[in-house]
Amino acid sequence: MSKPPPDGRVYSDMLRSRALAASAHGFLLLGTLKSRYRAHPLSGLDLPAELFRLPEFEEPEEETLTFADGMAGMCLLTQADGDGLNGPPKRYAAAQLTEVDGGRRLLLRRFSSETGDWDEQVLPSPLPPQRRMHLGHEVLDFGGRLWWVDVSWGAVCVDPFSDRPELCPVELPPDSMLPNQQGETEMEQLVQRRHMGVSAGRLRYAEVDPLHIRSFVLDNHQSGRWTLEHQVSVPDLWRNGGNAKATPSIAAIDPLNADALHLSVDQIHVSLDMRKRMIEGSVILDASQLGSGCYLPCLLPSFLWSSTIPGKNKTLDTAKNKTLADVLAALLNASNLNLFLQS
Repeated sequence: MSKPPPDGRVYSDMLRSRALAASAHGFLLLGTLKSRYRAHPLSGLDLPAELFRLPEFEEPEEETLTFADGMAGMCLLTQADGDGLNGPPKRYAAAQLTEVDGGRRLLLRRFSSETGDWDEQVLPSPLPPQRRMHLGHEVLDFGGRLWWVDVSWGAVCVDPFSDRPELCPVELPPDSMLPNQQGETEMEQLVQRRHMGVSAGRLRYAEVDPLHIRSFVLDNHQSGRWTLEHQVSVPDLWRNGGNAKATPSIAAIDPLNADALHLSVDQIHVSLDMRKRMIEGSVILDASQLGSGCYLPCLLPSFLWSSTIPGKNKTLDTAKNKTLADVLAALLNASNLNLFLQS
């Protein structure tokens, strides 16, 4: 055993985690890297929790990916039997979508909690010709389907439990559709100004430009029709103070309040009531808390206090009898997670 550091502080070797996805039932999918961290106290949220390690899927030998690229497009969907979101899930599926054949086709990897194994299917891309999928946006769990979002044109969704999965496209509102493929630099900027998320049980899309903040709601994914809900003047928001030249970026769509949008302006994060067209609150963050500027909302339903992770665990490493505080300690350096307690 190595000697403790001379400064007297407590350190631990651990798998440093980043939240990749959150399901509608409050389950988290984490990507991990082994690292050393300084222990920090974390109080509250003292409830039973479990950690399962998913088996790795095979990567081509000639392909060497960075951590960010290897985790891109990863997501999680949970499903209950008859109780919808009011009871604990009975099964879950983890999935990843990546491009193959120069974007002409998409590789769907799926892990089933019922089989304990990964499978792979190569599916035709539903994107417009010559269009490639940009996977910089969080993947959403909505309506029993997983949604991969490209904020330049729309999203593709799939039922990961289906025996014959099919990728279905849903385009953005017509005035938001960009006709041409965007480069990486343009997409990095665009993903700060556009965001899709689930709020109050419906899929919503928000966008910001120097003059306006708009939010839309999807009528249903079969029709692909969006309805404009709110439009707020950006200059009017700062008329009582603030930097009138700053264009905010979207940090998150509130999962509980359909009228609330969380924005970032420099190091200030604000909560905007779109219906009232008023800023309801703000907080100043230091550089260590800024991260990417976007948050991953995660609802914590009350049944998590007594539920367990379902499925066949023949290949899984199980860490039981941990509290949620233990689990969240692994996320201290991942500033993209934003928790919402749901009664």
